[in-house]
This record gives sequence, structure tokens and C-alpha cells, in this order.
Amino acid sequence: MVIPIHLPSLTTHIHADRRLVFQVLTAFGSSNGELGKTSVLQQDGDRMLVEFHTSARDLIGRERTYRTVEWVTPHEPDRIDFEGVEGPLDVLRDRFLLEEVGNCTLLIYESQIGIRGWLFGWLIARFVIRPMMKRMMRRHTQEMKETIEARAKRSRLIPLKPCDVEVAELEDAAKR
Repeated sequence: MVIPIHLPSLTTHIHADRRLVFQVLTAFGSSNGELGKTSVLQQDGDRMLVEFHTSARDLIGRERTYRTVEWVTPHEPDRIDFEGVEGPLDVLRDRFLLEEVGNCTLLIYESQIGIRGWLFGWLIARFVIRPMMKRMMRRHTQEMKETIEARAKRSRLIPLKPCDVEVAELEDAAKR
């Protein structure tokens, strides 16, 4: 039995149009620099079975690459759902919510994890895996932000516009 653990959601402001953010986050099948390597293994209607190779630090601080296979369901333009099929965790469910705020985007990263072993598995997931996942989420979100904002500066199709919302409003939206 697996007792799932919800990680606190992570919100970041991205200086880019939501359509461009969605395009970059769903560009599977290529090496996206710091975002890791992805391969589309299967297409099933609107969803894709995607293999991810993601870099993260382990418990003692060593950099490791983790392989996961996940069903990815894009809901253009505001949500992308991920459901783990293979990988080090028995339960892995991630969701990217994309909220349009003026000419910019709020990316909200939600995650749920779990490992087998009922109470013992929950304790390991809660006190060992959860802190590691929170660090990975922060790092991954920062890498996504940098990659997307660099792409936005080069885009001719969806040109970069100044955010027309004050920082205080973005912070308020991030707290929702």
C-alpha cells in the first residue's frame, strides 16, 4: 500500500506569454539543455508516454540522473498533467498550472509522491524523499523559468512584451 504525500506547490513568475510557456514545456522529444532529455515513446490520443532523464541531487548532495516514464496530458493552454509509470517512486503525479497574469505567466508546480511500504514507506517518503523532491522542484522551476525567458527574448511568433502587472499583484496571484 502507498500513502501519497502532497508537496507544497511552488509558484514562479515567468516573463513570457502563456502560449510560449506551454509550447516550451510540451516540447518533448528533444534535449532542452538544462531541462533534461526527453523522448516520446508512445502517443495515445491527447496524451503521450514520455521518457524523462532529469538531474537532481541525492541525499548526500551528489548529482544523479533519474529516469522516469510518465503519461503526459497537455490541456492547452493552462495545464499539463504528469502521471508516473516507471521510476524510483511508486507514486509520482505532477501538474503544471499556467495562469495568465497580464503579458506574463504564473507557473504553479504541484506534486504528489509516494513509495510502497504503508507506514514505513510513508515515513521514508515524508522525511527522506520529500525534502529531496522539494529541492529538485525549486531547481527545476528555476531552470524552466530561465529557459523559457531566454526563448521569449528570441521569439518572433510570440514577441516578448513588458509585464503589465505590478510585482505586488504577481505576488498576490502567486499566493492564491
